[in-house]
Amino acid sequence: MRGTRKQVSRFRTKRYRLFAVAVLAAAICGFTALQLWGGSLLGNSGLSEAAAAALETPAPTASASAEPTMPPEVTPEPSAPAPSPSPEATSSPEAPTVAPEKPVVTPEKPAATPVTPTPSPDKATSSGKDKRKLVALTFDDGPDGKYTPQVLDILKKRGVKATFFLVGPQVNKYPKVAKRILDEGHSIGNHTWSHKDVSKLTAKQVADQIDKTQQAIVDATGFTPELMRAPYGSISDTLLDALHERDMLHVYWTVDTRDWAGTPVAFMRKNVLANTRPGAIILMHSFGGRKNALENTTKLLPLIIDDLTKKGFEFVTVDEMIEAGQVHKSVVK
Repeated sequence: MRGTRKQVSRFRTKRYRLFAVAVLAAAICGFTALQLWGGSLLGNSGLSEAAAAALETPAPTASASAEPTMPPEVTPEPSAPAPSPSPEATSSPEAPTVAPEKPVVTPEKPAATPVTPTPSPDKATSSGKDKRKLVALTFDDGPDGKYTPQVLDILKKRGVKATFFLVGPQVNKYPKVAKRILDEGHSIGNHTWSHKDVSKLTAKQVADQIDKTQQAIVDATGFTPELMRAPYGSISDTLLDALHERDMLHVYWTVDTRDWAGTPVAFMRKNVLANTRPGAIILMHSFGGRKNALENTTKLLPLIIDDLTKKGFEFVTVDEMIEAGQVHKSVVK
């Protein structure tokens, strides 16, 4: 019995100890839980205050140490018009896309049909139309009964055409020679009536020099010249005005042989070959000059015809050269 009581007493003591340990453990856990619960309450209270502070709109302050806060989002009123984007905004990738305006298309006018201008008398004499190597032989002061027929014979033999500027009284004296010039395909021009320096004459005197010679040529040949060469090449505005009123042109020269002075044949030949270019007009004479001077002209003529032919030149009248467009405005006016 005593053994049994001891066992029961030990069991009770052990159970009390376990209960005490459990109570102590429960007390400790409860205290700890109470602390945790109190801290939680304090933390929640702090979070609520922070959240409330974040939701409140802070008053503006000039203090540099204040932390920036995000302003509340504002929705624009529907009635407010959208602002036009500035040049900077339109160039930015974040700028709103603006629909391009439709371009205004102006209908093109139909292209005008090109019109070829009619050249003026001056422009008609400019160079560059014909690419042939043209040259014109010209003879002043005729006709006569000696040298002009010799010149015509040489030209006929070689099949060359030339231009003769005739003096009025000589035409009246040798009308058949004048007619022969025209009949053999050469051109005739006016070289005044009395071979004076027309640049020193009055308008009436100039008109008389031209008109009397024109009439003499018409009477002898039936042809009215459209070209004129002033003696000594002396021209004036008065002369040019008189010529243009009559639809005539003045013809100068580009190569002067000075055959009238009795210049040696070799010198004249060299001069012609050195200075003849496409569009050249060579000056010689078929009457006048110093005593027997034109003997050298008849010797020179066949030589330069052969020389220039070998160089590829083609002989034409001044009229033909004008039509070909190979004369310059400074030569034919």
